[in-house]
Amino acid sequence: RARHRRRRCSVREAAAWAAADAKGGDDEDDANSVSDIGGDDDLSDQEEPQDSYGKLAYLTKCDEMGLVPVSQVLKYLEQEDMQLTHYGVGPRGVLALAEGLRVNGTITTLRMADNHLGPEGCQLLLEALKDRNNVSELDLSDNGMGKGIAGLPPLLAPKFSIITTLHLRGNKLGDREAKLLCEALVPNTTVTYLDLSVNLFTEKGGAAIGGLLETTAIIKELNLAWNNLRAKGCAHIASGLKANGALEVLNLGWNGLGNEGMIPLGECLAINGGLVELMISSNGISGKGFKALADGIKVNQSLASVELDHNNIGEEGGAAVRDAVDGNKGLVALGLNNCNVTDELRTYVDAVLFQRRKQQAGGGAPVEGGAAA
Repeated sequence: RARHRRRRCSVREAAAWAAADAKGGDDEDDANSVSDIGGDDDLSDQEEPQDSYGKLAYLTKCDEMGLVPVSQVLKYLEQEDMQLTHYGVGPRGVLALAEGLRVNGTITTLRMADNHLGPEGCQLLLEALKDRNNVSELDLSDNGMGKGIAGLPPLLAPKFSIITTLHLRGNKLGDREAKLLCEALVPNTTVTYLDLSVNLFTEKGGAAIGGLLETTAIIKELNLAWNNLRAKGCAHIASGLKANGALEVLNLGWNGLGNEGMIPLGECLAINGGLVELMISSNGISGKGFKALADGIKVNQSLASVELDHNNIGEEGGAAVRDAVDGNKGLVALGLNNCNVTDELRTYVDAVLFQRRKQQAGGGAPVEGGAAA
């Protein structure tokens, strides 16, 4: 009992110091108030320290679980931006952190990537955030979220959500999770940036995302790189994009889209009037596939940048590349790294796009980046 009493006292003392520091009180008075904490009777009579940052809740939970409190957590609980990326918080540590976040009224940006939270830890954290609903930027990438995404829809609910930026990269999310997420995002009016790269979406996931793009006009940047969408998944997304004028940046790199996927994507680009930047690197696209894509690029009215890196465009697609550049006067960036195109074509594209960027900059120095390399 004596050991337990001393342990409780240390938690209360730490919280009292934290509260005193937050109020900017006199060091001597604060020290006296902490030293007054004594036995069990004193603890019951002592007025609870103010816990607007959630420090007491965090420390108390650490004490209950026999965990050593992390000094960085205590520091970040007082700030707007909590940066706990790669901290190895784990499924036990997140239990204590969640208690602090339920109380905290300060944090607006929460970065918790790569902390081995697992499905249960992710869901617990998401449910804790709902209690105060302060966070507008959330990064839970690389945490093996999986089914834990079930805790996210309440945070995205209409008239409740304040999240604008959502990172869910590398979370073992499959087609079921894509469907659940997209259903939650259809009525959402706040999320403008969505990173779903390095997950497990296939054709069905592509259908869910395509349906989302067809029915909502909120998301401006969408990263779907490193999934398994293939040509059929791409067709669903392209179909949704035809009626979407809000999405400006789309990354479909490393999805095995192939030449077949370029046909619906090219048809989409001929109609879509909002997309500004398209990334389709490493998709097994040959000259034949790029010809279908080029038909859409050259008539598109909004597209300014296309990244084709690591696709074997070759000489077969060289004429289509030139036609696309000549036809779309708004195109200022075209990535052709490792595309097996001729030096002559590369020189031509570089020169044309350089002049366009220079013209956009008002005749001064050209805008950085974007030339074929």
